Amino acid sequence: MTSDKNVIAYIRVSTLLNQDPQVQLTTIREFAKQRDLKMVGEYVDEGISGAREKRPALDKLIGDARMGKFKIIIVTGIDRLGRSTKHLLNFLDEMQHYGVSLISIREQLDFSTPTGQMALTMLSAVATLERQLISERIKTALAAKKITARDTGSNWRCGRPRKVTNDIVVTVLELRSQGLSFREIAKRLGISHMAVYRIANQK
Repeated sequence: MTSDKNVIAYIRVSTLLNQDPQVQLTTIREFAKQRDLKMVGEYVDEGISGAREKRPALDKLIGDARMGKFKIIIVTGIDRLGRSTKHLLNFLDEMQHYGVSLISIREQLDFSTPTGQMALTMLSAVATLERQLISERIKTALAAKKITARDTGSNWRCGRPRKVTNDIVVTVLELRSQGLSFREIAKRLGISHMAVYRIANQK
């Protein structure tokens, strides 16, 4: 039976920013030592965007969690797991199913405690509100453009653009950060599913 003191470290660093994974590892090792926790694994993703849900080390971590190899995941900050609130919530829900909890050092959150569970509920509520607000902003903007096009005789239409502009790239990244799927974003912006995938997965 896996001990409740068995913990692992998850680290994600950006090679573009010349980040050293040892900085996060040292912080997590010291944290575990101070709390008499047993470090049984270290999972490191280097040079992989936080917007990507599929990562080699994170995928291995999930597989090992499913096998019951540890009870606690320690990260230096929530953003190491990802930028999408939806992805984070789905991840935490899956870990909870496996009997694994998460500790984030920077935010001082332990999601196995009542305080951590309250924070998780708040995150979920905020994610839902954010998606609703973004949806309303997009609908309002499109409606305004249609009215302007009608009144000015412009040939603008709400459809698939011929090329991906900088504005589209920014919008795609914003929508992904709020947890919308590739297909939802493609449908809203009138671009291909693959175009959204390429934009969202660029480093």
